[in-house]
Amino acid sequence: SAQVTMQAAITRRAVSSSSSVRPSAARSSKAVSVRAVAAPEAPAKDAKRLSPLERGGTLKGAEAAGKDAGAAAKAALGVEKVTSMRIEDGIFKDERWINGEGAGRWDLSKFPVTDKGETDWDAVIDAEIARRKMLEATPIASRNEDPVNWDTSEIPTWAWVKRFHLPEAEKLNGRAAMMGYLLAGVVDLMSGAGLVEQQESFLGKLALHIVVFGILLVRSSADISKYQGLFDEATFYDKQWNSTWEGTTRPSETQQQ
Repeated sequence: SAQVTMQAAITRRAVSSSSSVRPSAARSSKAVSVRAVAAPEAPAKDAKRLSPLERGGTLKGAEAAGKDAGAAAKAALGVEKVTSMRIEDGIFKDERWINGEGAGRWDLSKFPVTDKGETDWDAVIDAEIARRKMLEATPIASRNEDPVNWDTSEIPTWAWVKRFHLPEAEKLNGRAAMMGYLLAGVVDLMSGAGLVEQQESFLGKLALHIVVFGILLVRSSADISKYQGLFDEATFYDKQWNSTWEGTTRPSETQQQ
């Protein structure tokens, strides 16, 4: 190594210098110690640099899992414990569920806690949704010795609003704003009436309400099929009644039997 080579060179130089000194010209000398340190090896040029995900990313905890991460991803990051929701002998069981008479409810102490020291109600809602989906797929009989006393009303109202209503309201408000701005621009190009003038006119206010209520009624493409089904259901009996008179002369309503 570089350190051994340096020490050998210093030793040879010291031996040669000591043999060339005459006894008559001998003089006192000070001992000098030299320490040689090898230079660190340079990394290989073809070494693969770790990606941000391989380095662990820049976020920690629940933020690293993402907004809508699944239970497996949260468990891998240590954010949420892996639970085994199951049905054994006709009884629903889970590590966070308390079975037995007088129980039949979620143990809130086994759910994650937020930074503010409060129960993570989103996790409770997720668990209740998963429990109900499991019972819908695999119905079990009700047992007097193992009743269900859990009620979703125990979850605070603000948790429901934050979980479901606020995201939906934000999406609808954004759609209404975009559609309103687009239609206002089209009217401005066609008629020359500005945005303020449109808001002050009756037709402008009417168009605004039509856009808002239209977006509220048709929130997604699935709503169109829903309204189509309602229309078919509302007119089903009329169609059925009319079909009974096909090929038959219908008597007049004023005709006496």
